[in-house]
Amino acid sequence: MTVACLFIVLTGMKVAAGVLVPIVYAFFLAVLSYPLVRWQRRHRVPAGLALGITMLVNLGLLAGLITVGVRLLISFWADLPRYLRGLERYLNDAAAWLETNGVEGAKATVTGVFDWNTIIGYATQQDVMTNLTGIVGSTFGTLATMVASFIMMLIVMMFILMETHGTQSRLHAVHLSGGPDLSGLLRSASDIQKFLGVKTLISALTGLLAGFWCWFFDLHYPLLWALLAFLMNYIPAVGSTAASLPAIVEALVQHGTSTAIFIAIGYGGINFCLDNFVQPTLLGNRFGISPLVVILSVIFWGWLWGPLGMFLAVPLTMVLKVLLDNSAEFQWISVAMAKKKVRHGEVEVAGYDLHLNEDETIGSGASTEIPGSK
Repeated sequence: MTVACLFIVLTGMKVAAGVLVPIVYAFFLAVLSYPLVRWQRRHRVPAGLALGITMLVNLGLLAGLITVGVRLLISFWADLPRYLRGLERYLNDAAAWLETNGVEGAKATVTGVFDWNTIIGYATQQDVMTNLTGIVGSTFGTLATMVASFIMMLIVMMFILMETHGTQSRLHAVHLSGGPDLSGLLRSASDIQKFLGVKTLISALTGLLAGFWCWFFDLHYPLLWALLAFLMNYIPAVGSTAASLPAIVEALVQHGTSTAIFIAIGYGGINFCLDNFVQPTLLGNRFGISPLVVILSVIFWGWLWGPLGMFLAVPLTMVLKVLLDNSAEFQWISVAMAKKKVRHGEVEVAGYDLHLNEDETIGSGASTEIPGSK
């Protein structure tokens, strides 16, 4: 029965993506923007003025990113056929080299996989805005629907920020009146807020360093690749790698193999240092989600809500984990989602104490032996 209900809920969420996605984005943008409102209130700025300033800052940032991104894409789209022809030349040369070294059928394979005339013709004839609309069409639909969704997101975000004051008392009253206890979700709001803030900072650093690296090697569109690296860094595991591919292709076509290798090394070094040293230092150990769960969450939310769902895969999974953690029936799923490591022969699960009494359930079935130690 639970699985059947889950499928019904997921089907409804997928069908209602056009309404739910803007609301979810509004919620997380409000969580990310609330520190600005709180800072203004602490400095005795009136509530209405603080809200207005916060909304103007958000609107300015979003409008600026969209305007710059669209203009850069339009400019890049005009040069795209040239890059595609250069990529075709390199792939054909690579296939010819493989055939001379004993790999039979390499040219035929490349020709069969890439229909260059169709691809170049498509890039030449199609308008960039039409393609952008088609990419996000599965979630937001036509351009008019996208604008309406954007306006709805801003309106919902404004009202969420208006309702933030007194949320704790409201949720306590809901619980006293027979509703669910959402105090755990409220306590996790600061963690989600910190995660979004740190992730935004790391994404900005990634974009800045990637843009500088592309500019240093004299690529034509360093600002576009910086913006792409900033946005794609929100998608765990695969986003940063996907963001590096266009810059590598441009470097390959424009300057040759050596520059493309340096661009790839630079992207890899930037992502490795920021993801493995800077981000863990800023976040600490409180955001313990298993790497496998992170990968599966990207796949799941991408299937459910398209590319826009992939950007919020980790925050949505964190919220889901908190809700499961406050459910007596499904708390075990939250424990299974947590990050685990073995230290001195003992299993440690982030956020949980495995050394409890016999009548307690969390961690009572966890093995404390390293696999293969016997």
